[in-house]
Amino acid sequence: MEPPKIMGTSVVDNSTDFPENRFTVYEKLAKGSFAFLVEDYDFKLSDTERESNSYISLKYFSENVFVKLYYGAPDFELDFCIGRAGIGEKQFKDEINSRYLASLGNSSKWTNYKLYSAHSYENLCRCLPKLAELLRTCGAGFLRGESSAYEKALFEKHRNRNQWYKEQELRQARKVASEAWKNKDYKKFIQIFEPVAQDLSASEKRKLDYARKHLQSPQNPGH
Repeated sequence: MEPPKIMGTSVVDNSTDFPENRFTVYEKLAKGSFAFLVEDYDFKLSDTERESNSYISLKYFSENVFVKLYYGAPDFELDFCIGRAGIGEKQFKDEINSRYLASLGNSSKWTNYKLYSAHSYENLCRCLPKLAELLRTCGAGFLRGESSAYEKALFEKHRNRNQWYKEQELRQARKVASEAWKNKDYKKFIQIFEPVAQDLSASEKRKLDYARKHLQSPQNPGH
């Protein structure tokens, strides 16, 4: 899963039980919850970006690493991205967000982690420290800029992306193959399913065997 998109045209309701402006409150709480970045890892808050009532983003940098905190549109999302500071267009290329960091952690505490949404002041006060705890407990190697942590994460990230593309390819193949089977177009059925044969279900493999035998039958030359 990628970091939330910042959409300047999206506006969130800023009137729900907050003692003052929603994003002003967030900024104060975030600086407190993520103070360990400054105190333990020598990060500095370099930039605060704010788009009216749409979102706020706080960017921290150490010598080799950046952390970007985000809150806002489209659904009051709370998240962070972490990565190695680079040069030019590659500066933010290999970001890792909270959901992905949780999936890499060894603690069962984060197994069912879902992206936090803080619609209310109470929710924000409860969820923001949890988000900071996730970064502190699962992201130490990343915050220190350890190459091994990033190499492992990027390998998993690319593997997951390839798996997603593979699943999409299989879904499309099943859709086309289903039509071919319905029309008894066994030649097309084989052409579609043979490249993904190892990923088929048992029943689909039986259909593929049937289609092959059907075309090999002397009664069906050229079909």
